[in-house]
Amino acid sequence: MAGGLRRWWKDTQKRRAGILPPESLLRQPRHLPGVIRLQGNPWRYADALSFYWSWREIWGDEIYLFPSPRTSPRIIDGGANLGLATLFFLQKYPGARVTAVEPDPTIFSLLQQNLESWKNENLLLLPCALAATPGKRPFQSRGADAGRLDLEAASAASLEVECLALDDLLTEPVDFLKLDLEGAETEVLEASHRLDRVEFLFVEHHSFAGSPRNLERLLSVLSRSGFTYWIRSQFLPDRPWERIQTNEGMDLQVNIFAKRISA
Repeated sequence: MAGGLRRWWKDTQKRRAGILPPESLLRQPRHLPGVIRLQGNPWRYADALSFYWSWREIWGDEIYLFPSPRTSPRIIDGGANLGLATLFFLQKYPGARVTAVEPDPTIFSLLQQNLESWKNENLLLLPCALAATPGKRPFQSRGADAGRLDLEAASAASLEVECLALDDLLTEPVDFLKLDLEGAETEVLEASHRLDRVEFLFVEHHSFAGSPRNLERLLSVLSRSGFTYWIRSQFLPDRPWERIQTNEGMDLQVNIFAKRISA
């Protein structure tokens, strides 16, 4: 009980300081756009629930915090969504040069508005998806943080988005690469020939129910490219042998924290 009380008090203090999101977001209807103050500025979101958990992970748990010996680290935010991670990078690493990539047109508009006050020569926002090859691909917009490329066949609800190969961004050494691509992460990493330019890498891996697993392929790419890694569960069914539960069609999500062995 004492430990639980201490955690509650710490969370309360963090919430008052704006580090943790207000719990009122959890009581709002899904996919209802809104505005809240974050770091003293208005912040627009498309879905309160996904926004709450992203805020808690990025700012409360600091899952993207990495040791940077440089005053102006090069950072790529693949799957930037509303810009929470991009804002985290800009504030934690003053002078950082950040490229944020987001394909969903509606979400990208919110991203632009949220980061308007941070716009300068060190911040580049790209309205496209990362994929194995450049070109146009069908994309499913989910109205929150789960928009994704149609990895098998276009559906009636798909829209077309421009795609960019990861290597087009790896034109120089990159201190931190974040990939949250809702299923496209394996094809993107497998197609890259420049991962040796990346020091620290975060990948959120997604496996869809009924589809073949490709986690071992992704991990093989990391090993061949000179990374060591750690894996943390993000979502998995409580009793997978008995009943498969899904989240946005996925029955497994894991966070992979990787760093170059020489780093």
